[in-house]
Amino acid sequence: MFREKMTEYPYQPLVLEPEQYNALFQLATQKHQTVSEVAVEVVRLGLETLKQRGDGTSDEGDREYQKALECLNSLRAEIQQTHGIYSGDLVAEVRTEREEQIERIITGEL
Repeated sequence: MFREKMTEYPYQPLVLEPEQYNALFQLATQKHQTVSEVAVEVVRLGLETLKQRGDGTSDEGDREYQKALECLNSLRAEIQQTHGIYSGDLVAEVRTEREEQIERIITGEL
C-alpha cells in the first residue's frame, strides 16, 4: 500500500465517499467551520471511541448481547424442563414429509 512520509506533506490526503463528504459539508456549514476542521473533529472522536472499545471501557453492546444470551438460555431450560428434549431427527422428518408431498404432486394425488 502506498504511504506518504509525514515530512513530505504536513497533511495526509484523505479519500472520502461522496455521502461522507456531503455529511461533513453539511456539518461544516451548520457549525460555520471548514470541512477540514469538522473532519479532524470527527476523526478524533471516532478514534477515541475505538480506543475505548478496545480497552473494554465501552462494552455496553457486549453486555446487551450477554443479557440476551442469558435470557435465551433461561427460556431454553424452561422449555426443556416443561416439554423435555425431542429425540427425533427434525431435518430428516421434514425432508421425508416434503419428498412425500412432492411425490403426491407429481402423481396427481394432491
